[in-house]
Amino acid sequence: MSRSPSNRPAAWDESRWEEEIRRDELRINCYFQTLPQCLDLPGEEDMLAETISARPELKSGVPGMNAMSSAWSYLSGDFLRGPEPDDDEEGEDPAFPPRRPGENVVETIDALASAWNSRCALDMNPFCGPLGAGCAYARLLARTADFLDVPDNNPALKRCLGKRALADLDETVGAFEVLQEADPERKLVFEFHLRRLAGVREQLNALLDRVK
Repeated sequence: MSRSPSNRPAAWDESRWEEEIRRDELRINCYFQTLPQCLDLPGEEDMLAETISARPELKSGVPGMNAMSSAWSYLSGDFLRGPEPDDDEEGEDPAFPPRRPGENVVETIDALASAWNSRCALDMNPFCGPLGAGCAYARLLARTADFLDVPDNNPALKRCLGKRALADLDETVGAFEVLQEADPERKLVFEFHLRRLAGVREQLNALLDRVK
C-alpha cells in the first residue's frame, strides 16, 4: 500500500476509521462462521487465517494487522477474563455487584457482565434472550476497552470507537428493555442493569467530550 501521509492510519479521518472497523467486524464474523469447520484440526489457526485472507474485501488497511490479529482485536485481553476474586466481597449478592470506589468504566462494565453471566448460568430460562451468554455485554466491554486504549494523539480513531461504544451500549440497553417487558418477574434484575448502564452512558459521554 502507499506510504504517503494521506494513506497512513494516523492521518485517517473518522469515516475512514469507521470503514476499517466495519471491515474488522466482517473479519470477526467470517472467523466464527469458519471456526466450526476447522475446530480441533491440525493447523486450525492457519486454516482460519487463510480463509479470511482469501477474501480481498476483508483485507485490513492497517499495516501489520493480519487476518488473525484483526479477527481477535475486540475479543482478547485481560478485560474479558473477569475480575479477580476479592476476599472482602464474601457475602455480597453477585447478581447485584456494588460500585467500587475509583473504578473506571471498563471495570464497571466488566462487573456488570460478570453478574449477568452468573445470573444466566444459574437460571437457564429463556429470559436471557438476546443477552444470552453476555454477548452484548462482551461487545460493549471490548469496544470500550479499545476506546480507552487508543492514545490521545489519534483523536479520529478515538472518537470513532467512542461512538461505537455508545451504539453498543444502546443495543445492550434495548435488549434489557425488551426483556423487562417480556419477563416482569425479574423486574429488579433488569432495573438494576438499566440503572447501572445509565451511569456507564454518562461516563462514556464524559470521556468522549474530552477527545479533541
